[in-house]
Amino acid sequence: MALTPVAELQALIDAHIGRRKRVPPVETVPVAEAAGRVLAEDMMSALNIPSADIAAMDGYALPAAAAAGSRWRIVGESAAGHPFAGAIPEGGCVRIMTGAVVPPGCGGVVLQENTRVEGEEVVLLQDMAEGSNIRRCGEEVAVGATVLSVGRILRTADVMLLATLGIGEVPVHAKIKVAVLSTGDELHEPGTPVEGVDQIYDSNRHTLMARLRTLPVEVVDLGQAADDLEGVMHTLDEAARMVDVVITSGGVSVGDYDYMREAVLRLGAIHHYKVAVKPGKPFVFGQMLQTWYFGLPGNPVSGFVGFDLFLKAPLWALCGATEVPQPLRFQATLATAVKKSPGRMDFQRALITQQDDGSWLAEPCGLQDSHRVWGVSRANAYLVLGEDCGDLPAGSAVTVQPFGEAFL
Repeated sequence: MALTPVAELQALIDAHIGRRKRVPPVETVPVAEAAGRVLAEDMMSALNIPSADIAAMDGYALPAAAAAGSRWRIVGESAAGHPFAGAIPEGGCVRIMTGAVVPPGCGGVVLQENTRVEGEEVVLLQDMAEGSNIRRCGEEVAVGATVLSVGRILRTADVMLLATLGIGEVPVHAKIKVAVLSTGDELHEPGTPVEGVDQIYDSNRHTLMARLRTLPVEVVDLGQAADDLEGVMHTLDEAARMVDVVITSGGVSVGDYDYMREAVLRLGAIHHYKVAVKPGKPFVFGQMLQTWYFGLPGNPVSGFVGFDLFLKAPLWALCGATEVPQPLRFQATLATAVKKSPGRMDFQRALITQQDDGSWLAEPCGLQDSHRVWGVSRANAYLVLGEDCGDLPAGSAVTVQPFGEAFL
């Protein structure tokens, strides 16, 4: 079977999910808990922001433009939450604080530092133009404006906006259910003693569950499945009846004991198998009943890279997101040489550092074998090397993709 390029597989997954995607139901959450959830309805403003003409600075509210040297009698004060009441007489002005309501009929606010107070009068030291230092009613948000659209992954800044508009409960899509299963007779649970050198700890399943918790999903831990076709089929069949997505680790290659791919094929359909990427050539995408299936390879680093490349965006789409986040990529300069064979796209783990002039340096983070988990832990980015790319000398320009959690 010919290897499928990374971009082609990403498009294939997107197309399949787009054709058969079920939109999760709607629930409401408190506005303070809405960040990271997917908005289920357009949000329209019931308010003007600002809700009135507001002073942008501390100073004095005047009825119209005024020239330097003019004198104005101070007749009252307007503070935030305590507006000036009544009419301003001719020749009068109002002391006003930042954020306070500008009295009706006032044409501008002269800055405090541009005035001199003499008794009950204020003298302008500079001209004041009409409309100076006033935030007009509704100039940022007008009543009826759509401020956020359905399908948006809500951010903390969106919480600030929604709370400013007085919205206490936010309609979001309910979390989808994602089951995680690992396979292999050699696997042991972390925290339990291993029985021999042929036993290893199951890092993949726990890594997957940790990464899934950064998305609006309910994680279902299916534990470990033995290397047995009937047992794997039974576990997957049960999972397909209770969750939206199943993600497995291991068993998707062509070894004598790699049963996961065969089990999925018997229970549903497989849309893809091999991808032109390193690490992680074996990859299974398919369906069982109405449940989507993603099969990652058993090598830990292969699964880590595969999650970033082929799972993140589809999972967000299944959660209802229409603005699926794209990875940040930019150019850096190699501080050391890189080894790379043409033929597959390569995502090497790397360290990137920003220089005083704003440019970035990058270097591989140790050896790049797909079992080297410490290298991923030490890295803060990928080197993104195209299929046709070969060895690169130090000083070459290279595309890097930072790990978001490694940077503030």
